[in-house]
Amino acid sequence: MKNQPLLIAALAIAVVAVGCKKSDSTIDDSSVTNDTSSVSSGTNGTLDNAKATATNAWASVKEGSSNAWEKTKEVTTNAWDSVKQSLQSSASYTYDKKDAFVADAQADLAVLDQKIKNLSDKIASSTDSAKADAQVKLQDLQTQRTALDQKLDAVKNSTEAGWDDAKTAFVNGYNDAKASLKQAWQSLKS
Repeated sequence: MKNQPLLIAALAIAVVAVGCKKSDSTIDDSSVTNDTSSVSSGTNGTLDNAKATATNAWASVKEGSSNAWEKTKEVTTNAWDSVKQSLQSSASYTYDKKDAFVADAQADLAVLDQKIKNLSDKIASSTDSAKADAQVKLQDLQTQRTALDQKLDAVKNSTEAGWDDAKTAFVNGYNDAKASLKQAWQSLKS
């Protein structure tokens, strides 16, 4: 269905081309004048139909592209909202809930990893001038992501005395990585 407008435009062009094909039959000079006006009006009508079909096809493609971009923005915004909600209430994680915090942190890191992969794929397919800036931001983000693994290990190995510091360091690093990821995406859109 995506290619339907293009198919219609191609068929319209083919109809025009076939309608304009020369005939091998002999032409009677007396009928040339009368037939010229009818052929001309028929050809113009066919050409007008082809133009209208091509214009409609282009409008459909343009609308489809706009709709796809709007849907992408909506999905990205919703994904950011879900990531934003996670680990925000890290104050509610006391030392006795360390395992739950670690499980939630690992789930959030898996989401972050997927978003980093999506960014990397987008950068690889990008051809605009923002690509170089986004690549630098991606490298910084990957460094931050590696540091998050170390901070999560510190959380896992923390004692009750060091729990709050380890938890806070992880949450701050995670929030920094999310902010960096968002900036990298925005640099591709600018």
